[in-house]
Amino acid sequence: MKRAKNKNMVVLVVIVIVTLTSSIGYSALQSNLKVTADLNVLKDYVPDGTLYDVMHHISEMDNVSSKYVSSPSGIDFSEVSSDTNGKGVYELNTTKDEKYPIHYYRGEVDNNVIFANFCWKIIRTTETGGIKLIYNGEPSDDGKCDNIGTSTQIGTSSYNEKYDEAKYVGYKYDNDEVDSTIKIKIDEWYKNNIEGKYSNYLEDTVFCNDRSISGQQGVFRFYEPRQRSYVSNIPTLECIQESDKFTVSNGKLKYPVGLITSDETIYAGGIYGKLSKFYLKNNENYWMMSPSNFDDNPSSLQHTTDELDGDCYAEIMYVRSDGRFWDLIVLDSLGIRPVLSLKHETKYLSGNGSKETPLLITPITKSLYNVIKSKSVFDNVKSEYVSSDTGIDFSKISSDTNGKGVYELHTTKDDEHPIYYYRGAVTDNNIIFADFCWKIIRTTETGGIKLIYNGEPSSDNKCINTIGENTQIGQSAYNENYDESKYVGYKYDNDEVDSTIKTKIESWYKTNIDEKKDASGKSYTTYIEDLEFCNDKSISSTSGSNIYYGPRYRNYEQKKPSLECPQDKDKSTVSNKKLTYPVGLITADEVVYAGGVYATSNNTYYLYTDQWYWTISPFYFDSSYAYVWHVPSTGSISCGRVYSDGGGVRPVVNLSSNIKVTGGGTSNNPYMVQ
Repeated sequence: MKRAKNKNMVVLVVIVIVTLTSSIGYSALQSNLKVTADLNVLKDYVPDGTLYDVMHHISEMDNVSSKYVSSPSGIDFSEVSSDTNGKGVYELNTTKDEKYPIHYYRGEVDNNVIFANFCWKIIRTTETGGIKLIYNGEPSDDGKCDNIGTSTQIGTSSYNEKYDEAKYVGYKYDNDEVDSTIKIKIDEWYKNNIEGKYSNYLEDTVFCNDRSISGQQGVFRFYEPRQRSYVSNIPTLECIQESDKFTVSNGKLKYPVGLITSDETIYAGGIYGKLSKFYLKNNENYWMMSPSNFDDNPSSLQHTTDELDGDCYAEIMYVRSDGRFWDLIVLDSLGIRPVLSLKHETKYLSGNGSKETPLLITPITKSLYNVIKSKSVFDNVKSEYVSSDTGIDFSKISSDTNGKGVYELHTTKDDEHPIYYYRGAVTDNNIIFADFCWKIIRTTETGGIKLIYNGEPSSDNKCINTIGENTQIGQSAYNENYDESKYVGYKYDNDEVDSTIKTKIESWYKTNIDEKKDASGKSYTTYIEDLEFCNDKSISSTSGSNIYYGPRYRNYEQKKPSLECPQDKDKSTVSNKKLTYPVGLITADEVVYAGGVYATSNNTYYLYTDQWYWTISPFYFDSSYAYVWHVPSTGSISCGRVYSDGGGVRPVVNLSSNIKVTGGGTSNNPYMVQ
């Protein structure tokens, strides 16, 4: 269908996003996501979701007047971008008849993208329909791309550590056999952050280190990028000399990454020596890839090096912190903002390009431990949802004044991995792992993440189970025998015999976790740490033949929970052969930290399911019956006789400390283990 431009029509298009094509090696974790954007397009046109297509259909021709271009002849590249000289997406008129016309962003625009866990700005499309991006830092915890300053760079570097020959304007030099200083740094960054996992999204486009000469006096010379930027103000995206085209395929690049050119900066809205407010202004100085001159008068260039030897200096263009661009001696240290190019077929998952909701190319993966940590406050001080100056009162249920959110266990603040736990009516501790929904209970002593089973996700990967039997794998007695104290044990008879509930849990785990494979063919058990499950049988007191256990004393008498396991013999792991698989149950203490209190209803905290289910913690033996703590249907915490076969079973596992996730933790957008 031939495109028509309608400058007066703005319609709201809802784009249904599909998964990326297999040719770029990506299978979307979430399908049927929707995106909205204000697009200058025909009403009957439905974009296919590629970034190129979206830019193509919102662009205006750059040689005519339009909403933000007042001149009938189009954009004036001798002036900076503005509300009358270009702001938006434009089609390069000289390419209109090509297979993939060039479209470029200009001025102060919403051109933010998240790719490979980094923020980027879209510069333009390429001759092959790809999308050229410039690095713009890391997304915030809530997925925004609002970086400015040094955070928009991967670091600083000289362009070249040598400067006294013309060859040092080269991104490579000495017949393109030697890498420049900045190329070495960019390649190293690419190797560590993009290569492998994300490289199949990228095209091998040309990076132009245009060393064509516009004028020369003796050994001194001026390069064409300076001529176009400073004299003629006529930019071009052509790379004049074949020898200055850098690609992987021609052997001049190791990786498909480089720097922005001065011409691209002009199209974006910058001008040599003139202040500009455009999307490439980041309040820092950073390098371009375009040579300026080989000069004998560096005093005018405001270089930062105190002393220079020799009479001649190689100079490269750079973007100044105030939005101008200029030239500078290659020896000086400026910011590095890598540039790369996505393939033409690249689609996006969500977003509209704004700083708040960038176009999401690949899901953001983040350390789950660090995300939880970033949300936490200490539990022994007053905070937003804790009204007492001394912190949370564990003798009372969770509430808007007694704990709701993520808390750092203050007694562990000096540990290598402080404990962070969820409490109260939280809505952001949902996670999908091994095709099941779970609730995050807390972090572990090793920086891992403890989860409790919460049912199966919906067909669109939401965790909407909050109450009911679907939050458990079934029902079971804790032990079918009950008339001896040993039956409070998760194992008993010198830990030789499994409890009834342990048998049920491990059978479920074997089928649903251990024998189930992820996309790479690995068992889901490889994601899980072998950490202890504490079946605390320490005795706090006795009365006749009655035996009272430590968990009862802490959570019924003292109202002071603890995550310590007092006796080594009560610690069950796979490595100590007390467990067949690394799975168990929640402890009574963990329920109290989460917001439960003995015999006090609580239907607002995340462990309330309107069902009753078992913990792993002994309560007491009354000379006739063994009792174990459980969570009743009221959401309190209480005890039940171990033979009660109506108790719900909610397995608990510990994810490894290196787990990374996508998503936001809500029921509609749960964390997804990567």
